[in-house]
Amino acid sequence: MPYSDYTPETIVARGDAIYQQQRSKVEPYHNGKFWVVDIDTGDYEIDDKDFVAASRLRAKHPNSVIYCTRIGCRLANPLGFRLSVLTDYPSGTVSTRGEAAYQKLQSKVEPRHNGKFLAIDIETENYEIDTQGTAAINRLLSKHPNAVIYLVRIGQQTAYQLGFRGTYGTPVNKWRP
Repeated sequence: MPYSDYTPETIVARGDAIYQQQRSKVEPYHNGKFWVVDIDTGDYEIDDKDFVAASRLRAKHPNSVIYCTRIGCRLANPLGFRLSVLTDYPSGTVSTRGEAAYQKLQSKVEPRHNGKFLAIDIETENYEIDTQGTAAINRLLSKHPNAVIYLVRIGQQTAYQLGFRGTYGTPVNKWRP
């Protein structure tokens, strides 16, 4: 199946189905770690850091369509995406270049697309806009497979507001911009 045929919903559904099949094998030993799976092959990697697990999986399957979740944690907004190139940019460079590109586009995109997601390739400054962040990312990657992506919500300080629950259902972190 060509990558462009995957919707974000399909990626999440397939990734979650594979996770449910593997759940009893991984949860007792790896709670809290990241589980990254290629939804085509079912091959997966586990690590404390999502990008490390994704890097190892990407080394084995360069064109993988990736789903990532945290083992034993319930996620409010699981994301499925195809991983872009792993960059050698120094820490902070992607956000600095992404923010500079956003500033150039701001007056053009804010009036018509406030609240939507903007995915920008920091190298070419090409971009995609959508109501879903994963859809904007996937469309940009289908046009520019090696894109290094900066994601922002137009007119907002952050792309996502995060809140999650601990093991016993009590709020452990509630962050809002």
